[in-house]
Amino acid sequence: MPEQPAWLAEEPLPDLEVVAGDIEAWRAALPPEERFAAEYGRPATPEELDRFAPASTEVAEWLQDVAVQTAAVRALADARRIESLLTAFEASIADLTARFGERVADPDGLGGRAFASTMALLTRSDQRTVQREVRAGLVLRDRLPRTWAVFLAGETTWTRAQKVVAQLDGLDEEHWAAYDEHASRIVVASHRVKADLRRQREKLQAATAAARARTTFERRTVTLEVGDDSGAALVVEGLSTTWLPRQEALQRLAVAAHGTDPQHRTVAQLRHDIAERVFDLGLAAFQESAARGAEVVPATTKVQVQLVLTVPVLGWLGVTTEQAVLRGHGPIAMELAKSLAGSATSMIRVMTDPVTGVRLAMDRTTYRPPADLARWVRIRDGRTRFPGRSTPAHLADIDHAREWQHFGGTDDRNLITLDRASHLAKSAGLYTDELQDTGVVNIRDPWGHVFEDPPDAPMDPVPRELLPPPDGDDESCPF
Repeated sequence: MPEQPAWLAEEPLPDLEVVAGDIEAWRAALPPEERFAAEYGRPATPEELDRFAPASTEVAEWLQDVAVQTAAVRALADARRIESLLTAFEASIADLTARFGERVADPDGLGGRAFASTMALLTRSDQRTVQREVRAGLVLRDRLPRTWAVFLAGETTWTRAQKVVAQLDGLDEEHWAAYDEHASRIVVASHRVKADLRRQREKLQAATAAARARTTFERRTVTLEVGDDSGAALVVEGLSTTWLPRQEALQRLAVAAHGTDPQHRTVAQLRHDIAERVFDLGLAAFQESAARGAEVVPATTKVQVQLVLTVPVLGWLGVTTEQAVLRGHGPIAMELAKSLAGSATSMIRVMTDPVTGVRLAMDRTTYRPPADLARWVRIRDGRTRFPGRSTPAHLADIDHAREWQHFGGTDDRNLITLDRASHLAKSAGLYTDELQDTGVVNIRDPWGHVFEDPPDAPMDPVPRELLPPPDGDDESCPF
C-alpha cells in the first residue's frame, strides 16, 4: 500500500485545498478494492468492484495522453533548441572570425570547439554532445530541407532526426534529394527508422555497396574500451556477414543453457560468459600452436549457423542493381551475397518473382505449422511483427493472429512472427492482433490504441523497360 501523506501525522492541519489534493492523489494510487474501502468505508462486493475498477483504466489513459502531449511539447522545444543552437553557432563563428581571423573559422576547428565548450558550460552539458548536435543540425538544415521542415514542425523527435543524418553519411550528393523525400516520411510514420533508412540508402547507392563493404573489411579491428566501475567493452568491428552468424550461435548457446544454469544467470550474462570461455580456449589453442613452432593464422572453419539470404533473380544475374537481403541484418552487396551462397555451410536461398517482387508462399492447414510453413512465415516477416521491435524472425515465435480456438487457420494468411515477450503479453490478454490481406498487422493495446506494423518491404519489381511485351501486344485495342 502507498505510504500515507506526511501531513496526516502533523498538527495543525495545513491548507484544506492541499489536504484534499493529497487525499485524492493517495486514493488514486490504491488498488481498486482498497480505494473503494477508503471512499465508502466498507469492502466492495464483486459487482461494485467491477463498476469501480474502470476508474483506474480511465486514469491510465488520461496519464498516457498527458505523456503524449508532453512528448509533443518536448519535440517542439527540441526543434527550437537546435534551431537556436545553429543560429548561435554561426553568429559566434562570425564573431570569432572577425576578431581572430580565418584561423578560427573552421566549424570543426578552434572556433567550433570554443563555442561547444562555452555552450556545454552554460547548459551543463557535454562539449562533445554540443559538437555532435551542431554538426547534425547543420547537415539536416542544409542538405535535408524536407526532413528539417518536419523536425521544425514538431512532427518528429531530435533522436529520429539524428538517425536520418547518420544514414546520409557516404551517400553521393546526387541522391540527397531522393533520400530526403523518403526520410521526411519515414521519421514520422515508421517504427523502424534506422532499418528503413538503411534500406533506402542501399537502394539509392547500390553501385557502390560492394566497394563500401570492401572498405569496411579493410577497417576491421578489435578494441577494448575501459569504462567506469571496473567495466570494459570489447568492440569487434568488421563485416556483418562475418559476425552475425557468430552472434546468433552465441545467442542460441546462451538460450539453451538458460533453463538449466545452476547459477541462474541471465541470457545476457550467459552470452558474456560463453564468449569469454570461447575466447580463452581460442587463445590457448593459438598459443599452443605457436609454442610448437606452427604458423599461427586465423582458422577458416565456418560457424555452423543457417543463413537466410533473399536474392532478386535479376540482381543475381547482373541485369539490375538490386541488393540481396541477409536475414537479421538487411541489404548487403551482391558480391558478398554470392560469396556467402558459395561458402555457407547451410543456406536457404529465396528467389523473388522478377515481375512482382513477391516471394513464393507455402500453405498448410494443421494446428501446429509444419517446418516448411514456419520457415516461410519467418522468411516473409523478416522480424517480429510487433511495432517498434526488431527481433529477427528466426529468433521469434510463430503465432496465430486469430487464435486457433477462435477458428483461426494455420496458414500463411493467419500466422505471424512475434518476439517472446510480445507473444507472452498477447497470451496474457494484454494485446490482440489482426493480419490484414495487405500484410499489415494491427496490434491493439490494453487501452484501445491500434498500432500498425507494415509488412517487410518486398524486393523491387523489375523495371518495366526490361519486361518483354506480351504476345499480341501489337493488335488493335479491343475497347
